[in-house]
Amino acid sequence: MEAYSKIHLLYLISASKVIGVSKISLKKAFKVHNFLGRMANSRFTSVDRQNQNSLWFSMFNNWYECVCMVLSSPLSSTAIAINMYRNGSCQLFVTLPLTYTMEINTNSTLILFKQLPARNLAPCCSNLSWLMTKLSTSPQISANMTKPTFLILDDNNYLVTVGYRGPLVQFNRTTLNVIQSSLVVNDATSISYHNGFYYLADCPSNCVINILLTKNLSFPIASIPITTTVVRNIAFIRNNSLMLIASNSKNQTLFFDVLSTTNYTPSTPSFMTVNRPCGVQAVNDTFIYITSWFASTTITPVSTLTYTNNTWLLSSLPNTTPTGSQKIFQTTIDSCGRLWLAITGLGIRIFDPWGNTLLYEWSVTTANKILYYNPNILQCTS
Repeated sequence: MEAYSKIHLLYLISASKVIGVSKISLKKAFKVHNFLGRMANSRFTSVDRQNQNSLWFSMFNNWYECVCMVLSSPLSSTAIAINMYRNGSCQLFVTLPLTYTMEINTNSTLILFKQLPARNLAPCCSNLSWLMTKLSTSPQISANMTKPTFLILDDNNYLVTVGYRGPLVQFNRTTLNVIQSSLVVNDATSISYHNGFYYLADCPSNCVINILLTKNLSFPIASIPITTTVVRNIAFIRNNSLMLIASNSKNQTLFFDVLSTTNYTPSTPSFMTVNRPCGVQAVNDTFIYITSWFASTTITPVSTLTYTNNTWLLSSLPNTTPTGSQKIFQTTIDSCGRLWLAITGLGIRIFDPWGNTLLYEWSVTTANKILYYNPNILQCTS
């Protein structure tokens, strides 16, 4: 946060101080478009480092050439910040990431065009108690659903789930009104989403993963036979070239090479032994969270798969071990980097990314329902 504090000092820097080192064309641009200032060895970034909505440009000799290009283009009215890197590339932000920060980076010069919101306006990352109070006291909507199994958001902006050995249901994500309910298969055990397709597991005995277009549930475009009786979560890594499948009943996380949308083949290695895998959350290509869930399974903490020296290593996060009859069904990482656990018999626990410290516990009592909370936070500020 030291870099963040330094950046705020730039609010006192006027454009005239930078004009003195700029070319004449840039001087004219600055007279029309004010900006706050620049700082060497710093960069603007989303907290998760994904920066999905940023724009990239290349082949600039210095920071003010990039600034001149932006200020003389239609992007000038929406420009928020630029990272100018030593290799000549220029990264432009025209929208704020949901969570963002400034950090020290010796390869970057940061140019800030607009004043950022006050840090205490919506402290999603820096004040978890504030966030959870905001969330737990916000308006709640519920929808009845028999044994909902996994929740996904698709490219239609629908909230989608499947009942355990029941129908696939598409909801309006903000009202929970049912858009479509369809018994696509008779023995559904899970649903996952990736790049415009549902991956729907059908497990009457041995399983088949049916791949369906989200806009056409009439028939699958491909099917993947899996020698197991229950398939749970599915995830993709390595630029969508490797698929991970939680083979719950075989105590294995399976690896499949993705040759095309309709062609999948066992990878090397073909599996890792994991106790009753259920949720699979890929943080990146080398780090994956796995939860274990089964009706009669022993209490199991979150596991991690780490790829090091061309080898997958399995380890556990013992501090995440549930108690009593509780079982961890699924995990996710929020945009602040915190680990959220959905726990049967409790509700939600939130940990630091390494699962060492319990940050918050939220008891949520529900059965055969989907709950929607709307804290109305449009932009986090710290």
